[in-house]
Amino acid sequence: MAAKKWLATCLALSLLLAMGIFSFGAQSAEAYDIRWGTAPAGGVWQALGTAMVEDTIKANPKLKGSTMPIGGAANVIATNAGKINAAFSFSTTAAEAWQGTEYFKKQGKLTNIRELAVIFPEPTQIVVRADSGIDTIAQLKGKKVTPGPKGSAIAVVSRYVLEAYGLSFKDIDTRFLSFAEAGKQFIDGHIDAIFYGAMAYPAPPIVNAGSQRKIKMLPLSKEVIAQLVKKHKGLEPYTLPKGCYPGIDQEMPGIIANVTVIASKDMPDEVAYAIVKSIDQNFDRYGKMIRAMRLGKRQDMAKDVGIPMHPGAIKYYKEKGWIK
Repeated sequence: MAAKKWLATCLALSLLLAMGIFSFGAQSAEAYDIRWGTAPAGGVWQALGTAMVEDTIKANPKLKGSTMPIGGAANVIATNAGKINAAFSFSTTAAEAWQGTEYFKKQGKLTNIRELAVIFPEPTQIVVRADSGIDTIAQLKGKKVTPGPKGSAIAVVSRYVLEAYGLSFKDIDTRFLSFAEAGKQFIDGHIDAIFYGAMAYPAPPIVNAGSQRKIKMLPLSKEVIAQLVKKHKGLEPYTLPKGCYPGIDQEMPGIIANVTVIASKDMPDEVAYAIVKSIDQNFDRYGKMIRAMRLGKRQDMAKDVGIPMHPGAIKYYKEKGWIK
């Protein structure tokens, strides 16, 4: 009799396994809703986040999800609070949130966030008109400048760069413009500079501006680059090649902040695993879809950005041999 019960149990388990109920990720991920924080329209985060959510769901039909155009530090705060459970962030922003520094001093340390993946770097891109007479960052004092949309991670890194040159937002006529408005106002002469401390390359506002105005770019000095990298965890040296935009005939030394996918610590391990696996498997396709992704490398997905990595991501990266 006991043998019959044992056999029946085995048959039932086999049936459940065949149905996928006990397959990896199916049980706790069955009703999981991915709520992914991206950024306002006009940048690459929104399109990329939508594609990543859709691809993850396609490969894991029991999941569902959507994107939310939040952006900047708000993505990290919302993830930490559980209002969303995945988001894009800059490596610097995530590290500062974890440490409770800079923008996050009032909130304190945000320890409910975890790293999923580093996907691509966003380099410094500072542009003025070729005939502006502006040749150095110091000459931007008193000029009309957009450092990125208000509250964006871009604007934060732009502030770091200005500070390294002894300037602040009070020393320039700061215009927190959307990406669409930045290009338009630059072309119309309403602003003197597009000042992105870290921005997806090529930056749509600069592409737009360069198509109708002759432009030049302002590089960062070696001393400033070293200072920024030492002071702000998550920043790295980076040089854009000559020809990066029309009329730019020399290399442009600067820095990068890495675009990072973060998640809530409460995200099930199998969901985190499914997301990073989907990103890896579609990495080349994302590069064809969004040029900024071409600066990224698969192996860099597992790069340390200063916050703990989610266990589900660790499992996948160990299987790939990217971490020990």
